[in-house]
Amino acid sequence: MEIAIVMVAVIGYLGFRQWLQHDRRTMIHSERLAAIEKGVDLPPLEQEVRRSSWNVQRLLLLAGLVWVSLGVATFVTLSALLAHPTPSTQGIPQGLQWIGLAPVCIGLSHLIVYLNGKRKEN
Repeated sequence: MEIAIVMVAVIGYLGFRQWLQHDRRTMIHSERLAAIEKGVDLPPLEQEVRRSSWNVQRLLLLAGLVWVSLGVATFVTLSALLAHPTPSTQGIPQGLQWIGLAPVCIGLSHLIVYLNGKRKEN
């Protein structure tokens, strides 16, 4: 019984939030229509301001550095395991450490896109 009450409360809460969001968007829409009728310049929408403040360049830099780090760590770890074989690592095939090259290349491509974007900004 308690689970049913919680589920009804959660669904009610989510429905109320959706109704409030719809009501707010309706109000913004009517305000913008009134501003257009009066010939007033429209301020940017909240979503447009948020979208322009989202920095893709920083995200590319972060992703590139993470991929390069993961690739180098994979390469070094597997190289160390293959250089000193133990009974538990006997089944690892030779040359498997080169699998770390793929994440490094993905990271380098992110960094190249980042650098091209920085150059275009300047």
